[in-house]
Amino acid sequence: MMTQEVQKKTEKNNLEAQQGVIDHLEELRKRIILIAAGWIILSFLSYFFYESILHYLILPLQKYQEKPVFTRPTEPFIAAVKLSAFTGGFLNIPNVLYQVWAFAAPALVTPREKRAFALIIWGFPLFFAAGALFAFYIIIPFGMRILFSFGKEVMIPLISIGSYLNFILLFMLVLGILFNLPVVSGGLASAGIISPAMLRSKRRYAIVLSFILAAILTPPDVVTQIFVAVPLIFLYEISILFSSFFKN
Repeated sequence: MMTQEVQKKTEKNNLEAQQGVIDHLEELRKRIILIAAGWIILSFLSYFFYESILHYLILPLQKYQEKPVFTRPTEPFIAAVKLSAFTGGFLNIPNVLYQVWAFAAPALVTPREKRAFALIIWGFPLFFAAGALFAFYIIIPFGMRILFSFGKEVMIPLISIGSYLNFILLFMLVLGILFNLPVVSGGLASAGIISPAMLRSKRRYAIVLSFILAAILTPPDVVTQIFVAVPLIFLYEISILFSSFFKN
């Protein structure tokens, strides 16, 4: 009799656990659908403004070439879709962060965990925007000046719209992500995963890694690489400050 009761209790617990997993998967599916729907809607709306956005984005190129060209019949359309999708994705960041927060918040138990997660969620858009603007106004103009200087005596620029968008959007995306180092560090420190002392002990490696990243991201020019490496090192120092502030 006792064995049957134990078996029934075990089966009940297993069913509840399976139901809990199914509920979590259903909740995850719902959040992913809301994220995808937001991206699609905002990308569709961005399409109606892509020409204005494009006029703004080609300003660095206009110092060397009046307008970008296209080499395939489909390239203008693909460029419009790509730019609209990128703009929609950027505008969708608050929705993405809210859905991530809504999904993960019930699993956060302690105030420390909630504070750490909230810092990462709400700080990400601000630092991403700062990184994208830094790339557009500082890194891209410097990089183009160096790159175009190699061919100015024997070549003329004929940059296609596809190549140009790939160039600038990649820089804006990468710098936007890298600029979130302080936010992530502050959140991890708040959760007790890292400490300011640990970050200080790794400072020399961070400096070397900053110059390596700068060499990968920029043209083979020392000045431009320094312009990228120095802000990355500065971001690492800000990360130490953030981790000190949010560690308790």
